[in-house]
Amino acid sequence: MNLDWLYRSCGFLAALCLVIIAALIILQIIGRLLGFIIPSADDIAGYCMAASIFLALADTLRAGGHIRVTMFIGWLPTPLLRIVEFLNVSVGVIFTGYFAWYAGSMVWQTYQFSEISQGYLPIPLWIPQFTMAFGLFVLFLAFVEEWYRVVRGLPPHYAESAEAARTE
Repeated sequence: MNLDWLYRSCGFLAALCLVIIAALIILQIIGRLLGFIIPSADDIAGYCMAASIFLALADTLRAGGHIRVTMFIGWLPTPLLRIVEFLNVSVGVIFTGYFAWYAGSMVWQTYQFSEISQGYLPIPLWIPQFTMAFGLFVLFLAFVEEWYRVVRGLPPHYAESAEAARTE
């Protein structure tokens, strides 16, 4: 089970959200100089910022970009390191699974109640919330994939990525 294409796609979407934020800022600056405004630009930029954070989580995990206490785990003997990695990834599966389920439930409730934003543009709130729930679900899949690798006795991808970055 290799979902690198999904993680990279989400990372690309996260980067696209940052480009949208930059474009909105530039357009707002130009608009102020020329005397016009972009309705709900601040709201849209905030939604894109949240989307970029959550959509990038799985790709960052796979690349070994999340904070790890390598000073501590570097001293562990291999059998104990495997136990620590198993516990680490198991906790990741449990927590991200719960958060993904809860976020999905929140999106569904928001959709059912037809909640909209309070800015100039009435944006249905389930749309920006969906990016958060989807990003958490993809992170959950990444943790499940790492858990499967650790159970089989292989090192997690994030450990390999961090080691490769350290040796370059």
